[in-house]
Amino acid sequence: MHFNRYQAFGTHLLGSTVVALISAALVFLVWYPVPLSAAMGVTAIFLILLGVDVVIGPVITLIVFDPAKKELRRDLAIVLLLQVSALLYGMHAVFIARPAFVVFNVDRFDVISANDLTEEGLAKAQDPELRNVPLWGPRTIAALRPQSREARNDLMFGALAGGEDLHQKPQYWAQYAPQRTDVVARLQPMEKLRSLNKDDADRVASLESKYAKYPGGIGFLAVKGKVKDLAAIVSRESGQVLEMAPLNPW
Repeated sequence: MHFNRYQAFGTHLLGSTVVALISAALVFLVWYPVPLSAAMGVTAIFLILLGVDVVIGPVITLIVFDPAKKELRRDLAIVLLLQVSALLYGMHAVFIARPAFVVFNVDRFDVISANDLTEEGLAKAQDPELRNVPLWGPRTIAALRPQSREARNDLMFGALAGGEDLHQKPQYWAQYAPQRTDVVARLQPMEKLRSLNKDDADRVASLESKYAKYPGGIGFLAVKGKVKDLAAIVSRESGQVLEMAPLNPW
């Protein structure tokens, strides 16, 4: 070994930091695109997990590293194995709880996590494209209310009793694009969003300026998350979701 303990610590820390940055990019740019990360409550948990994993591995290396030890390679291999195992466990936990679908549900969007879905439930989706959980980021879809009064009543009373609501039932899912007219009809004016976020008026003004050239302007709908709700900014002309903003939608 040509390293002293401090060089080994620095090398290990640098490698851990690179891995941490790659992991964070995967989480916050792909699986939980900001601000969905905040809506799903993953930000603080993941950053703590990542911080602990990044720090503890190099610190243990600093403690155990001694070029004179015969078992040094073995000890470092054990440290690395434990660190990688902890990271993989944390990434797996984050992956299975990732937001899979953002579902337009009557007058708002609801976020569905991957671990809230079952193969049995997904098999009921009428559209074959909606029977698989997306791997690389959430997909925007719509949920259609059942046609019969009996089915609507069953759904309503089931949800009131603590059962699944409309957006949680894949048999009612549909592609988003054909439902954009309904989305546009439900849009709330940006003036309302501004009044609901008086302390964040600059952010609302920035959104209006950003999309000022869009024909017809923009509106918003609430996005119901697990721990925090967001505002979906939507084009009034096309019904396209332009972005999700960390603003109070209620």
